[in-house]
Amino acid sequence: MLTHGSRRPLRALQIEVTSRCTRQCAVCPRSVLSNEWRQGDLSREHWNRLERDLTIAQHVHLQGWGEPLLHADLPLMANAAKRNGCTVGITTNGDLLPAATDWLVAERVDIVTVSVAGDLRTHARLRGGSHLDRVTEAAADLAARARSARARLQVQLSYLLTRGNADQLPGVVEKAAEAGVDELFVTHLDCTPTADLLAHAAFEMPGGPAILAEHVNRAEAVARRRNVRFRGPPLQPRHPLTCALNPCRMVFVAWDGRVGPCVNLLLPVRGLVPRCTSGSTRLVPSVCYGHLDETTLAGACNSAVSRAFVAPFSRRLQAEQEFLSALPSSFGAEALRELDEADHRRSSALDGSPLPSACRGCHKASGW
Repeated sequence: MLTHGSRRPLRALQIEVTSRCTRQCAVCPRSVLSNEWRQGDLSREHWNRLERDLTIAQHVHLQGWGEPLLHADLPLMANAAKRNGCTVGITTNGDLLPAATDWLVAERVDIVTVSVAGDLRTHARLRGGSHLDRVTEAAADLAARARSARARLQVQLSYLLTRGNADQLPGVVEKAAEAGVDELFVTHLDCTPTADLLAHAAFEMPGGPAILAEHVNRAEAVARRRNVRFRGPPLQPRHPLTCALNPCRMVFVAWDGRVGPCVNLLLPVRGLVPRCTSGSTRLVPSVCYGHLDETTLAGACNSAVSRAFVAPFSRRLQAEQEFLSALPSSFGAEALRELDEADHRRSSALDGSPLPSACRGCHKASGW
């Protein structure tokens, strides 16, 4: 896997420093799978082993299924990643952000993302009693401190889109502008291990795409008017070459030392990972490239399991590249015939390289 021409073959290395959290959110697998949830922190031994290989990654994101600011060694981890030439990001629910502001600026963290989920009432209901105004005030203070220190830290709000909060998105964009954050982006609820969580997903509601488009368009208009960067969510399912968490260029490390493709396939639960889609629930085996007790990060990324999992993604990307390379520079009868043949070769290659069975039913693999 790590034979890419770049000196840093991984665009991103996501490290789950803890699976513990300060909240019990209604929209989190940690809540609905509480009986099966495995709580713990990344050990110093596992971090030391990871640190040797940080130079294979361009970006290190210190967050998984828990609240990363709970880990006492987080400033040391951020510092080590920066010393190894990585950009560093952290995603937080905001509860502990005020106490972390000083070191986040001092350690030159590049991105801090604060999770929100609607207006004051909806955010509190979905986020286990979290107070939206306190969260956005903490984000505003961090953004102001970063500007004062001339730090390159970007402060973002991540808006979790659900069936019940799409209409509240424009108002939260206004709040983001008032807070002076750099960006607000919108994500779907794409990990749904139970029917209760699936029922919250915005893409499951009747007339979803049209309704979502209306609210997203309004939010974009607010963002333009208030000069806030805005990234909306997919409004239609699509069939991407890879999922958003492209395993050709991204690796996830769980708090217990397992290395694998993504957070959804290394959910910290006992047994198989449940995945609920419309009409069915299936149990999915975790995908583990290797364990830090037994190998290094680079070793896990080059394991037979990793190569087998990543192979179809690589073939799909290669098929697309070959199709683009075959596009004619002018159009006529012969060029159209060549284009048709190139499209047929691409379709055959994609059909012959479906995504791994572990990805079947994953909403990210469906383009959400």
